[in-house]
Amino acid sequence: MYNYKVFLVFFFFSSIVFSQNPKDKKGDSDQYEIRNLTANSYNSDFGVTYINDSIILFTSTRKDKDNRNKRWKGNNQYFLNFYVGKINESGEIISYESLKGMGNSRFHESNATFNKARTKVYFTRNTFYKKKKALSKDRVMKLSIYIADVDKSGEWSNIVPFPYNSTEYNNGHPTLSLDEKTLYFTSDMPGGMGKTDIFKVSIKETGTFTYPENLGGNVNTPGREMFPFIASDGTLYFSSDYHEGLGKLDIFKTDSDELELAAIQNLGKPFNSRRDDFSYVLHDNLREGYFSSNRPRGRGDDDIYYFRHGKRPKKKIIEKKIEDVACTTLIKGVVRNAADKTPVQGAEVVILDAKENIVHTVKVKSDGVFSYEVPCATKFVVTASKSLYLPNSVYIVTNEVHEQETPVAIELVSEVKKRDGKIIIDVESIYFDYDSDKITKRAATELNKVIAFMYKYPQVIIEGGSHTDARGGHAYNLALSQRRSKSTVKYIITNGRFDAHRIYSMGFGETQPTNRCVDGVRPRCTEKEHAQNRRTEFVIVNPEVLED
Repeated sequence: MYNYKVFLVFFFFSSIVFSQNPKDKKGDSDQYEIRNLTANSYNSDFGVTYINDSIILFTSTRKDKDNRNKRWKGNNQYFLNFYVGKINESGEIISYESLKGMGNSRFHESNATFNKARTKVYFTRNTFYKKKKALSKDRVMKLSIYIADVDKSGEWSNIVPFPYNSTEYNNGHPTLSLDEKTLYFTSDMPGGMGKTDIFKVSIKETGTFTYPENLGGNVNTPGREMFPFIASDGTLYFSSDYHEGLGKLDIFKTDSDELELAAIQNLGKPFNSRRDDFSYVLHDNLREGYFSSNRPRGRGDDDIYYFRHGKRPKKKIIEKKIEDVACTTLIKGVVRNAADKTPVQGAEVVILDAKENIVHTVKVKSDGVFSYEVPCATKFVVTASKSLYLPNSVYIVTNEVHEQETPVAIELVSEVKKRDGKIIIDVESIYFDYDSDKITKRAATELNKVIAFMYKYPQVIIEGGSHTDARGGHAYNLALSQRRSKSTVKYIITNGRFDAHRIYSMGFGETQPTNRCVDGVRPRCTEKEHAQNRRTEFVIVNPEVLED
């Protein structure tokens, strides 16, 4: 997460100050299954809301065909958009699309709450109304709460602003009480107790609102309280960086009917970590839900985590003979590299039935091909994985015709690339401004991916090698590249909290250009061509530790 002066960051990218005297709160970690969603992107994903048992709403800065927004200067990611995701029984997002209708704008949207009839939604958005943005006196576009009607198809319309919005302070993170007569939200409006507080308003029968009321000193502190959520048993969950916790933002709970007296309880591990943990939501069954975190070993910036009370037993392979089945088909598949379509030798393929039992597992050979005989017209999940690739799953229904094959193609995205015999972590090159060794905001985004890779593969040792363009003297460029390499390695060690032996710096100066731009070249190179050589790359020194 990033710490910016703009208040928007208080909501989406929290503080860098640790809580005082954190204790190792264990919570009920042995009683919960926690899983990072495979649908998380390299960017920020958070803020789940249940629409029904099989559909959720979530927020993401991912770049795809539905998100054509510009990048936000705060973190160089795209503006936040709402996405509608279809989930399976395991809480995984199996498909998603951008929210249709008027729900998404060209600025930030996040954290919504629906009434029980799913006919009305309250949500957070930059102060952007009727296609016009509103700025504060210091030229900042604050956050506001908006209210929309929801039709039977799920589209939002008739959007109106919450009456206590302001261009001079922020409102956001709305959630409704069980009787839908009270709206809770986060704000830094005047008269608060800290940097951000949780407030509430009563909703009158006419649809108007009473004046905002601060929840008081039992819940709110001099720090930041945010992301309120009322569960189906009346418990108020929220995040705070001031109540005693394990790290930065921690998730807490208390009785919403006794806000002034009830104990404030830290959820402990596994929900809380040394990093930011927030946006906790619980299904009405009180056994499963989602929260968001930027803890290590994630897929991107902020990730969505699914949890379920009661750990699942380990899956047993239950391969069965099916001679007596009237109709059978052969699942015939191949595992390919998404970039060049070549077979991925050694990938592990797992076939699961509708109840998530493993019915077959195999490692593919050099051709990447696998096959297995199963009943016709049956649902299966086929998953492929291998070190240095992102896992991928395909949901299929087998052929309805006896002995006709059901084809499956699974493509895996490589986490590395090969160049000149070296294995390099596949992130965008870390470019520097001319004659500078300072880490830019865009560079920090890519360096966070390197940190995530190093957490995922704790045995790897990385060489962070920096390069300059050919302008300037050889000795000067060598010294500059060494400073740049040390700058990137220092960022990774500091923010990833790694031992220094995990990554070291190397400066190569102008000796390894990626294009024609060497001394004396004609015609002269453009600034864009020179910039391609001002890069830092991360080479895996000991790739043998990752061999299967």
